[in-house]
Order: sequence, then C-alpha cells, then structure tokens
Amino acid sequence: MRSLLLVASLMLALSCKREKTDAPENIQAGTERSDVAAAAATPKEIIICDQKNARIIMVDIANGNAITWEWKATAAYAMIRAGAQGWFSNLSEAKLVYNGKYILATASGGGVALISVASKKAIWFDYAGGNTHSAELLPNGNVVTASSTGGYLMIFTVDSYINDNSAQTGQIAFPDVHNVVWDHARQRLYAAGLNKLRVYSYNNSCNSPALSLITTYTMPEGNAHDLFPVYGSTTDLWLTNSGHIYKFNVTTGAFTLQKTISSVKTVSSGPSGYQTIIAQANNTGGETWRTNRILDINSAVVYSNTALGLYKARWKLVNTFSYPAGDSFHECTHP
Repeated sequence: MRSLLLVASLMLALSCKREKTDAPENIQAGTERSDVAAAAATPKEIIICDQKNARIIMVDIANGNAITWEWKATAAYAMIRAGAQGWFSNLSEAKLVYNGKYILATASGGGVALISVASKKAIWFDYAGGNTHSAELLPNGNVVTASSTGGYLMIFTVDSYINDNSAQTGQIAFPDVHNVVWDHARQRLYAAGLNKLRVYSYNNSCNSPALSLITTYTMPEGNAHDLFPVYGSTTDLWLTNSGHIYKFNVTTGAFTLQKTISSVKTVSSGPSGYQTIIAQANNTGGETWRTNRILDINSAVVYSNTALGLYKARWKLVNTFSYPAGDSFHECTHP
C-alpha cells in the first residue's frame, strides 16, 4: 500500500510540473499572436476619387480592402447647397492637407472644396470652372486651382464664412494646365501643362494674391498630367504625360525617365512597405479615362474593385514637401 501511495504522489508531482512548465509557453504564444494581429490591423489607406459613384473614398488595403471613409457632395454632412452640388461631378483630385485633418478636392465639374476628415463638412468651397484638375494650398491659407479647359490657374481667398462667392484673382493663363504643387522649403509653386513646367513665386498677400513666373522648363514630351511630390524627397516630383513617368528635380531642372507606360493619371509613393502606386486608365468604370484598379509602378495589382470608376489615387500620408510640420487650418480673412 505504501508503495502504491508513493507512485501516485510521484505521478501527481510530475503532472503539476508539466502544467507549470507549459503555462509560460502558452502565455508567450498568445502574446505573439496578439502582436501579429495588432500589426496586421495597422491601417494602410489609399484616398481615391471614385467618379463612377460620385464620391471620395479611403480604402484600407491592410484590412481586407475595407472602405473606411466616404464623402459625397450631395450628402447632408457636406453642407454644399443644392445649386452647387453639380460642380463636384467627376471628382478629379483629393489631397490630404493640414497634417491629415483635411482633404483638398477638385472636380471636373469646376468645384473646389476643403473638407474636414472628421466631420466631412466642406468648410469652404467654390467654383473654378474649366475642368478643374488640381488645387493646392498656399502658405497663407489661400487656394490655387488648375483648370485644363481654357487653360488657367486661379487663386481663391479662403474664408470659411463665405462659400461659393470667394474673392478670387483673374485667370492666370497656362494652356492645358493639369496640376499644381507647392514647395514649402523654396516657397515656390510648380505647375505643368502640355510640354511646359512652370515655376512661380507667390506674394503671400491676403488682399491682392498674385503669382509671378520665375522660369519655364520644356519637358521631353507633351501632355503633362500628374505632378506630385516623391515621398521623403526634398527635391523630386513625380510627373506623368501620355506615355511616361518621370521624376523632375526642382533644383537641377532635370527630367529623369522612370517608366514608359501610357495613360497614367496619378502616381503616389510612400515609406518602406508602401508600393509606388499608379492609376492607369483602362477604359473601365464608365469612361475611357477611368480605371477599376490601382497598380504598382511595375503593373502588379494593388487594389481592384469592379464597382468603382476611379481617376486619381494617393496614399493617405502627410506631405512634408508642400506643407510645414504640424500645419493646421488657417485662413486669410478670419483667424
């Protein structure tokens, strides 16, 4: 009997030892699984102009391609009067501004708007006309637009108390201009149309805003389309035309060919782990200039959705080339 009791005691001790030894391994394994899940859940979003559905969306490609945000000019939250909603047909560009808190949007219908990401309210909007392809923030809070039809830039005095009746300059002629980008470090404005890239200075005036042409560069080919900073660079801009993607160096004026590829409407790059993405028209989504997918620069599919008709797409990343660190909303007229 005493021997049986001794054997039972030894077996119980060994069992307890195994349980105590296993427990830390189970906890550690659980911790590792949680860390992996948390890392997978880190958002990696693309801002897309979905013309087919008359909206701007954000898509999180790190989490099942979920649409995390949507904006429509016709929605009540946008606070755009009925008579002005048509200005936002065929949304053409959506830029993240003011440290990621706002989106600056344009549309081929002629509209331009500054939209709060949190509330989705267009805190300022107006009409630029002429197939508005792009807009940019200026240092004092004013906005400059680029309109390809009619070929002109225009500066608006942004006042959140005044919508669709802003003070604005006359048209600054630039044939077929499709884009506009501010350079914060050099205090310069770049815009491209046809085979010309122009550099302007800005007088930073609230009451009498004006641009002055500094120099003009001739591109290797014509039909300029997209112009946007190369992420992390202090000197380079992405530039596309009918059949090529270039990098343009703002200090040397050099155009360096990156890719021979047709109908690229937009290029956007990011830090390590982010592909350089493009929106290349493929005659889907209801119009010849649209696409239903986003590719990387080597034409691999990054995101695809047959329900979309997209025009431009950019990573949801803060643009340090154009805007100062921690930049927050400000306007000329009301502090």
